[in-house]
Amino acid sequence: STMKNLKIILVSILMFSGLYCNGQQRPVVSTYMFNGLLINPAYAGSLNLFSATVTNRNQWVNVDGAPNSQSVSAHTTWKENQVGTGLTIQRDQIGVHEQYSVYGSYAYKIRTNAGLLSMGLQGGFDSRSSNYSSLDWKDPSDPLNIDGTRFNPNVGAGLYFANKTFFVGLSVPYILQPKIFDITTISSDARESRYYYLNFGNVIELSKKIKLNPSFLLRMQQRANIGYDANINLIFSDIIYAGVSYRSGDAVVFIAQLVLNENFRVGYAFDTVTSAITGFTSGTHEIMLNYRKLIR
Repeated sequence: STMKNLKIILVSILMFSGLYCNGQQRPVVSTYMFNGLLINPAYAGSLNLFSATVTNRNQWVNVDGAPNSQSVSAHTTWKENQVGTGLTIQRDQIGVHEQYSVYGSYAYKIRTNAGLLSMGLQGGFDSRSSNYSSLDWKDPSDPLNIDGTRFNPNVGAGLYFANKTFFVGLSVPYILQPKIFDITTISSDARESRYYYLNFGNVIELSKKIKLNPSFLLRMQQRANIGYDANINLIFSDIIYAGVSYRSGDAVVFIAQLVLNENFRVGYAFDTVTSAITGFTSGTHEIMLNYRKLIR
């Protein structure tokens, strides 16, 4: 219907104005603190075991054309924990746009007296398809009314340091800045802005069974305001994780993770929207499942 198409166009405009002007090009999953490979290639192999994670995120429930994304990521360690490798596959849908991303990562680890320092690289590609013909165009000859697929290779790098009580990571996950439009009839030099992550936190032992885990993610993007996530988690007996995050200008997030056994853990996040779209949606749901296994 016309109203549904209007909603899809509105959501696309909102998302792209946020993605390319005042935020990030790629979705931020709320459970990233349980899956560091999604924001930093140097995280590959940092757990000194094999770890695989599946994540599903449904953003802005009840809004037609709202973003949803899925990811599968895995990483492991080699050469007596000196080298880590990882693979991340993501699918992101926003309105009429669908993007698949495939990235491999490599990390080299150096042991120091203070902790473990990892240097990481990643490489891969994004493939974005746009299905504009699904909309009702007032002017079908509009140059944007062209279905098509864009293929963009990209590379990234990161540093990650961790010991038993503290961690800090700095990453530039996508260094290249491809054009947003690749249509000959549109003269635009608009490009994806390069952005940077600074992530740090520590673990404070409150008692034998309770730990406090504050952390912070700073998102710096060229030609945009700085964004941040402030997180605090309580950890009970290393089995139950429960916490809350504040994402600047966007959402308050409630997070939980349950360790089922030595191999499986499940996580959940619920974002309560604090931005202008708050009256149109009940929020965002995200669920993750992690499998991990010690390497003998």
